[in-house]
Amino acid sequence: MDGPETDHDLLQKVATGDRLALRALYERYSNNIGAFVSRWLGDPSEASDITHETMLEVWRSANRFQGRSSVKTWIFTIARNKAIDRNRKSARTVLKDADPEIEDQSPDPQAVTEAFQNAKQVRICVEKLSPAHKSAIHLAFYQDLSYVEIAEIEKRPVGTVKTRIMHAKKLLMHCLKAAMA
Repeated sequence: MDGPETDHDLLQKVATGDRLALRALYERYSNNIGAFVSRWLGDPSEASDITHETMLEVWRSANRFQGRSSVKTWIFTIARNKAIDRNRKSARTVLKDADPEIEDQSPDPQAVTEAFQNAKQVRICVEKLSPAHKSAIHLAFYQDLSYVEIAEIEKRPVGTVKTRIMHAKKLLMHCLKAAMA
């Protein structure tokens, strides 16, 4: 095969017991999964554990992948579920979902980025967000996933995802404006 293998090709090989294919998927996604889970849990060492557990689950269940989503979405869903399980075991607070019926009137991501070029301050403000808001922002803007893909990963309605992102953008704008004052 010419060029890099697709995620689907690699997952099919993993399903047959190909460890090199699993390694390729691990190398392709481990950093992104670690960053996503770290934002969710707030603990890099737990995020590392969850990343490994996620890829172990990919190994165990690759033959059950049904193709209803992309491989990337499927893997991130596994990671999210592992993070939720870890949260439950740690008796962390679970946040309520925001109202999904509120229309998004917040500024678009490019306006936020252009208004505030200070990356360090953006990271500080993102870290102040709730886990649900951090997760939505991370998946939308760092992983470049669609609302539908995020909804699938988060196991929430698309409207809830849109609302979370809208509220998170408003909170970020408020935080960044306060930092610039």
